[in-house]
Amino acid sequence: MSIFNFKEVRSFLKNYIGNLPKKGRGEASRLANSLGVSTTLISQVLSGAKSLTPEQTQRLIAYLGLTSLEADYLTFMVHKERAGTADLKKYWNSKLSQIREDSLKISNRVKIDKILNDEERVVFYSSPLYSAIRLYTSVGENGKNLFEICERFEISRAKAANILNFLVKAGLCEEKNNRYLLGAQKTHLEHDSPHLLRHHSNWRSRAIYYSESLLESEMMYTAPVSLSRKDFEILREEMAVFIKKFLERVHNSSAEEIACLNLDFFWIRK
Repeated sequence: MSIFNFKEVRSFLKNYIGNLPKKGRGEASRLANSLGVSTTLISQVLSGAKSLTPEQTQRLIAYLGLTSLEADYLTFMVHKERAGTADLKKYWNSKLSQIREDSLKISNRVKIDKILNDEERVVFYSSPLYSAIRLYTSVGENGKNLFEICERFEISRAKAANILNFLVKAGLCEEKNNRYLLGAQKTHLEHDSPHLLRHHSNWRSRAIYYSESLLESEMMYTAPVSLSRKDFEILREEMAVFIKKFLERVHNSSAEEIACLNLDFFWIRK
């Protein structure tokens, strides 16, 4: 489970140790050696009797190999536990809440190769064809030529050429010897971008269209549910972790075909 699901250092460490092979046997000793403390202190931290010092926290961050955002979260948890007043604890709790919010932004978890300017975004997100054609150029070792793209998407030569010219100028594709290859691999839209609604609707419209001829190897799933707010937060975090793993797997996968993943998960208001 992600560190952002925890509000106490002891709960996080217990979960970390419990999920190690052999239920983390011997890990307390390894932690003690890494932090330069006794195993007794580690036991006290795990029981909640004592807190780590800032210096020990930095060593723990290095030992666990935490990301910058995860490191800040762990550091703030320690500050909260060591706070001597209710107001100070409240302050660090607010900092923890902010980091939890930031952790849910995919852009903070995934390396972005290309940031489009406003003019490029207007064009790129105007139609799913731009994204589909860009992805299709990654299929195969030598990219695709204009004829292959026209045939694959059943569009005119002029339309394909216009889209490819844009993709090349935007750095999203490269042209070599009249063949087009994938350029920058990852783009991202901020959650408050005016183009985000168009981006989502483009691909969800496609999903609805394809649903009438869904293959057995494909999957579409819709599940309105009732659940607790705590479980919503836990599941939302697990989905964010999954998206990061999904993108890492896709990045390292050999391109044989193009596909689309949609994930919808929200509170029902009306």
